[in-house]
Amino acid sequence: MNDPDRRFVPILYRPLTAKLIRVFELDAGNFSDRIVGRLVPQTIDAEPFEAISYVWGDPRRRRDITIDGVTLSVTQNLHGALTAFRHRPVVGSSDESDARRPVRRLWADAICINQEDLQERTSQVVLMSSIYAGASRVLSWLGWEEGREGRRHMQDAIRFINAFMGDAEAGLRDARVLLLHDDYLADPTKDLAHLSEDDRRQFQEQARKWEAVKFFFEIEYFHRGWIVQELGLAREALLITTPKPADDSAITDEGISAGQGVSPKKKDWAFEVDIIDWPLVGRFVEFLDYSGASLVTHLGLVSWVAHHILMVWAINKDGTPDCDFLTAMHWTRILRVTDPRDRVFSLLGHPMAVLGGELVIRPDYTRTRGVIYTRLAVNFIQKTKNLYIVSLVDHEDDPSLEQWDWDSQHEARMPSWVPDWHSINRTTPVDYPIAAAATEDDEIIIEGGIDGEDGQMVPHLLLRGWIVDEISAVSRRMETTDFPITHLARERTKQNPFWLDRVWELVSPAEQEGGDPLDVLESLSLALPLGTREKDDAASKAGLNQPLEEHHRSFAAYVLQYHELLHGSLSSTDGVNQDDNSYLPARSVLDSLPVEAQDELRRRAKGTTAGGFLECMTWPSMCRIVYRTATGLVGMGSRVTRLGDLVCRVKGSAVLMTVRRVDESSANVVVETATENQAAMSIRCAHIGPTVVPARMMRGVIDGAEFGEKTANFRII
Repeated sequence: MNDPDRRFVPILYRPLTAKLIRVFELDAGNFSDRIVGRLVPQTIDAEPFEAISYVWGDPRRRRDITIDGVTLSVTQNLHGALTAFRHRPVVGSSDESDARRPVRRLWADAICINQEDLQERTSQVVLMSSIYAGASRVLSWLGWEEGREGRRHMQDAIRFINAFMGDAEAGLRDARVLLLHDDYLADPTKDLAHLSEDDRRQFQEQARKWEAVKFFFEIEYFHRGWIVQELGLAREALLITTPKPADDSAITDEGISAGQGVSPKKKDWAFEVDIIDWPLVGRFVEFLDYSGASLVTHLGLVSWVAHHILMVWAINKDGTPDCDFLTAMHWTRILRVTDPRDRVFSLLGHPMAVLGGELVIRPDYTRTRGVIYTRLAVNFIQKTKNLYIVSLVDHEDDPSLEQWDWDSQHEARMPSWVPDWHSINRTTPVDYPIAAAATEDDEIIIEGGIDGEDGQMVPHLLLRGWIVDEISAVSRRMETTDFPITHLARERTKQNPFWLDRVWELVSPAEQEGGDPLDVLESLSLALPLGTREKDDAASKAGLNQPLEEHHRSFAAYVLQYHELLHGSLSSTDGVNQDDNSYLPARSVLDSLPVEAQDELRRRAKGTTAGGFLECMTWPSMCRIVYRTATGLVGMGSRVTRLGDLVCRVKGSAVLMTVRRVDESSANVVVETATENQAAMSIRCAHIGPTVVPARMMRGVIDGAEFGEKTANFRII
């Protein structure tokens, strides 16, 4: 919302009384005409208006417009939107009366809000949800189609999405041919000689279409935080783009000057607008995430970002919101904002943004993002008595183990247990179907101030629970591109080749004795997709769900498929230099198992494929690690997990937590079976993130004493 390079024009903005907004009445004009219009105060439900949803773009690239006779500087991208929208009503609009209007009545934040008035910005942010919900239509400006290639990609993508959704299952089957070759979209010159003639022809046709889809979802518009609310609240939302007209000096009245654009000089000329309906795009990305995750990751599509926007506004069959405010925050933290505080403020139009009859937080641009995020966390913990917000922590880097005080010069200073919504996030919430502990606790304590006063201690979180175990081995971070199994040449290029076999070496080392390896394998298989769902369990938002029997079968097929690829590599060159085989594991998962366990996996895998398991585990496992504990438990957790971290069960949290000890007094903690009447251990620690250990999560068991775990009191800094 804040534009630091905007030219301040005091005479343009007169104070607004409560609940009033300004609407920009944009005069009609040709492409090269100056943008001219007026600002008109009104209530939201007075005269109809359309709201513009757009990306501000580079604040240094600007154009002047005239409002009420005063010059105002706006970003070049907003200037482009105004230019495109003023000439004619949007083609395909459901409101044909637009054609009779001499002006277009629009709302755009950079024009209609005095960005230099902090008090007005704050009050108008509160009204943003009502503005987009009250607009007759939201016009989503994707930007100019730059050049012939940009034009072709945009048109191909829009046509393809429309056609694909006519029969999505068939479209996905056709697209799976792209899994037969490595990184074709990144390098179309790659040799396709290993494909049959029919496969090669189909491959090239599909590659062209999906290249356009890849281009479409990489447009900056889909990666901007404020569009979540703007699209989600719209009565009607149209995604709009158009070829950029050529410069007047380089064209003639006859039309197009070669390769430069479209001539705007004829009186009856109108932009050739390309439009696609947002709900259709939503159905497309939802289908891809739940049915084609392996394709999405293999092609490097970022369509899942648009799906996150859709998930924020999902509703249940009874019309109630399906996504709570904190999960909405989590899904949207991958998007970009100019002001980090707007990660919270831009979602205050969400129906679950009210807690105890009040907004979850009031807009305040006078405090750092660390203070704003901490206030949000404290508010939720104190009012709900649960720790769900703590389970959404996803550290980009290792958290500091210092006992911080507030410092207004440090924008990101906050406790380790508060999610930094502005850090890069690529993980799903740990949505496991079995609760690890009671989901509420009246004895949660927060010590310290939340006002962010310099020198004041940042809040500490005091919790009760149990120590499950200490982590003794950690895998490399898992990447979604590692998961699909294709062919040896593709496997060799992965960041973690034969990742499943490598992970198995870590959780079930060859020298390990005792225990049933099939039980260990099952624990691993349940950790990766965050468990399985039976018919009576709530559906997970992290990806597809499978019942346990289907899970066993598809996972067995996955193990066998990797086994066959590894053994096939020993006799096949497949374009790979066999002298360099360091990327090959010493053994496959199957080879490491006793004969009876191998036979059981082969029995389970009969008549099925690995696809079900792959689709279920791709998103939950993304950017996480697998670990083994000191007593041989298998878990999956945060990418910043280290050796020596503790896995804990905490009252008030449905998921297990990983913490890191801070002071020396608890550095030599040995996890041992608890005895009756044993005093609780006190541990000062930093919060690392949520985790899952299937072997220690049993339906109906929420007390660690059931497993002999040691009781502990945690002070999390």
